[in-house]
Amino acid sequence: MYTVEISPSAWNQLAHLSLETYRRIRDELDAVATALAEGLHPGRSETVKVAGHPVSAPSVVVDDAIAVYEVDHESQRVLLLEVARRLPRDR
Repeated sequence: MYTVEISPSAWNQLAHLSLETYRRIRDELDAVATALAEGLHPGRSETVKVAGHPVSAPSVVVDDAIAVYEVDHESQRVLLLEVARRLPRDR
């Protein structure tokens, strides 16, 4: 079974979101962990800036927030790395 963990920096970012948005992000990450335990490969990769550097990482989007996570298959862990506000896309 995969567990969901939250990095210290992500905890600080979650503090700026509503409780409802936090719960929805947590639900999405729990669903990712469940899917991984069942042998599925959920999520999508998106290029985002983490610590100021662009990286391609799996993420989930809830409302106007994007939650970037990594999967550690060895320790069966989904680690929330960063939560950021999504910028509106240019049309």
